[in-house]
Amino acid sequence: MHVKILFFCLFICTINGSAQKVISAFSTIEKITIDGNLDEKDWSTAQTIEDFVQFKPHPGLASTQRTQVKLMYDKDALYVAAICYDSAEHISNVLCDRDDFNANIDNFQIILDTYNDDQNGFSFGVSSMGVQYDSKLTATSESVELNMVWSSAVKRTENGWELEMRIPYSAIRFPKKEIQNWGINFYRQICRNREEATWSPIKPDLENWLVQSGDATGIKGIEPPLRLAFMPYISAYADHFPTGAANQSEWSGSFNGGMDIKLGLNEAFTLDMTLVPDFGQVVFDNQVLNVSPFEIQFNENRQFFTEGTELFNKSGLFYSRRIGIQSPYEVLSTNLNQNEYLTNTPSSSKLYNATKLSGRTKSGLGIGVFNGITAEQYSTAINSITGAERQIVSSPLTNYNVVVLDQNLQNNSSITLTNTNVMREGLFYDANVTGLNTKINSKNNKYFVAGSSSLSNKFSSQNVSTGYNFGVSSGKQSGNFIASGSYFEESHTFDPNDLGFNSNNNKRIFETSIAYRIFKPFWKLNQFSSNLNLSYNRLYKPNVYTATYINWNNFILLKKFHAAGIRMNGSLTESFDYFEPRKEGMFFTRPTWLDLGAWFSSNYQKKFALDFGFSYTFIGRENWTEFEYNVSPRFRLSDKMFLVYEFVQNYSFNGQGYAVAFSEPAIVTDAVVFGSRDRFNTTNTINFRYTLTNRMSATFRLRHYRSSISYNSFFNLNQDGSLTPNSLTGMDVNGVSAYNTNFNAFTIDLVYRWVFLPGSEINIVWKNAIFSSDELVTASYFNNLTRMFDYQPSNSFSIKVLYWLDYQSLKRKSAKQD
Repeated sequence: MHVKILFFCLFICTINGSAQKVISAFSTIEKITIDGNLDEKDWSTAQTIEDFVQFKPHPGLASTQRTQVKLMYDKDALYVAAICYDSAEHISNVLCDRDDFNANIDNFQIILDTYNDDQNGFSFGVSSMGVQYDSKLTATSESVELNMVWSSAVKRTENGWELEMRIPYSAIRFPKKEIQNWGINFYRQICRNREEATWSPIKPDLENWLVQSGDATGIKGIEPPLRLAFMPYISAYADHFPTGAANQSEWSGSFNGGMDIKLGLNEAFTLDMTLVPDFGQVVFDNQVLNVSPFEIQFNENRQFFTEGTELFNKSGLFYSRRIGIQSPYEVLSTNLNQNEYLTNTPSSSKLYNATKLSGRTKSGLGIGVFNGITAEQYSTAINSITGAERQIVSSPLTNYNVVVLDQNLQNNSSITLTNTNVMREGLFYDANVTGLNTKINSKNNKYFVAGSSSLSNKFSSQNVSTGYNFGVSSGKQSGNFIASGSYFEESHTFDPNDLGFNSNNNKRIFETSIAYRIFKPFWKLNQFSSNLNLSYNRLYKPNVYTATYINWNNFILLKKFHAAGIRMNGSLTESFDYFEPRKEGMFFTRPTWLDLGAWFSSNYQKKFALDFGFSYTFIGRENWTEFEYNVSPRFRLSDKMFLVYEFVQNYSFNGQGYAVAFSEPAIVTDAVVFGSRDRFNTTNTINFRYTLTNRMSATFRLRHYRSSISYNSFFNLNQDGSLTPNSLTGMDVNGVSAYNTNFNAFTIDLVYRWVFLPGSEINIVWKNAIFSSDELVTASYFNNLTRMFDYQPSNSFSIKVLYWLDYQSLKRKSAKQD
């Protein structure tokens, strides 16, 4: 029967002029033991497929090593077996963390598109050392944050290495119907050759892998199971925070407990809930000294907000750090009186609970609903004139909500509607943003047309503020030559920052880009690409010219797998910056500039590798120069130990910008004050990883960031954007510079992780931090380091135990006992 289905599918593919590959899954009732030994009888009966094709480094050529794959299923799970032929001495012995498959890892993966919509899928992989990998795939992205519970085993043989996987149906989603029609592909990386190959050929010029999948047939009579899992946790903390108060203990402790719940509402939709979550073990942010007029965007490191959020992020309107971490200053300052400023603002507010509902219907409609509630947060308000202090609510009890509707269309096209809503208790304002995005691809995915539009509203007792943006673009997106053109407009009142992130609004941008890419090896190169981008910029209001920028980037990958690039970025004309003055109607005239840079990255397969880069910026204003360089050696000390050191320095001499005061200046003026300043930034980072087993590892991360700013002279900004010297000395009321600053951020994250059972783990974490600021801008690096350590660090020691309870596993255990 399976042979008939196979030949029928091959016949259909032939008459349609397509070379789409087909694998027939074998139905088994035999007990399959996941041990890496393919000794069950049904493995010899299942269809064997091979003939893998490279897409790197030689697209279209046969894989250099033979790979055989078999596929079976029963009423509970999908089973995969693979024989990866290779010489024993050439197989990688490198251990890594889960989901961290790098250039030194031999691995095999299965890619599933269970709805066969070419836009959503899953990937499950295992390395030659038994480390697991899983991810959620979309047409344009891959997210490894989604850790699913499944089993695998690897065995070394004289012919290479063999593997078995068992993927329970509770780990994936598929339609409820008698006969399944899944897209499928198989992938193998052979690291010593830097080779990546797949069973169904992949075109390197087409971003979407799912649309290039083969077909899995023969899967029938299976039912989507009840997907229900509980993940209770307990955690304990011992924290040391220096207070300097003799009568106040610097040590504190806490004991926490909570739970995550995953519930499959039907075969397609999943409800994720976190109750009283604990994010205390999340790694430190890369803090920097910010003197720009724009907020800094940080990465989200909380697992609940990185796992399974692809649908919520599709329109770019959801910035999850707004929930409990990064409230807009407009909210924090709501209760401030005149001449008051905030201090002692907590780094985060307590998250009571958060819920995600997501899935996709049979008609291809993706639905996502997110809701989270945070507790109120208190800060200290200080009057800068009288010194009086008072406690205020800086962030109230708040409800955050996101709703997404995403409809798949033909040819990997889609249209997406997103709404974000924030409701706050009391006199604080509420906010709502609605966005519509669409992308239409041609039949062969070679060309595209895209559009987007968003409307923001902020509601308070006094008024309603409304803003909008919209954009259109089109172009050619596959092949060696690609090109696109776009227009984007955003009003000066558009503000999505209550649950999104937008560094600045008020803009009109005309942009065009062209690129040429070569994917097949030639001469001494494996790959080459060159991209040229030109953008013309204006304000939305007033509708005036601001800048014209050019960006040219080039990339090469050598036959020895060393990589390099050169770039040229610049402003073709003087530009007019309406944001730097921090005052409406004023602008600063920036000179023309040209930045030239280059970088080199040696082959990561070697035990020692080196990354380095540099850039120099030519600026068309006397004595204003900037340059940067970075060096990062990488040491593979053994198959279990890996060390990366990174050193980055950038310099700006006589740079001109708004004078940011760090204390109260002795002389206060109504003029917009700019300064000529020197700025030096130094960042040292050490990352060390010791992977003990395929389920146990320890990581150490140390980062020291130092930024010093020293002002040389001060100016008044004129109405025409020019600068006029003034007589300010820059001193504060205590005779110390109000503008010079020397900032340090020193952080350590030490994490031990043991996955003692699938989905269950123990984490032991030490976090250490020093954040200091003084006026010693001329101190040498090591003198500064010594002085920084005079500050007392904060320390946090914690242990967290997470246990996975799966309904299907409990059901099977109960049935065995009966």
